[in-house]
Amino acid sequence: MKQGAAGGSLPMCAWAGENTGASVGFVTPETAQQQPASIDLAKFAEATLKVRTEARQSIG
Repeated sequence: MKQGAAGGSLPMCAWAGENTGASVGFVTPETAQQQPASIDLAKFAEATLKVRTEARQSIG
């Protein structure tokens, strides 16, 4: 993202199913300063999968 002369990175991963959708943003001082091409998206995808696994619950 860029606003005027200032810029920063906000890595995000998301998932959606039949009745649920969510996104996970990773905001740290380190990620905010990184260039987009240098961000390890596989690392964030793995963390998102953990969040999804813990958050996903059966209805009923």
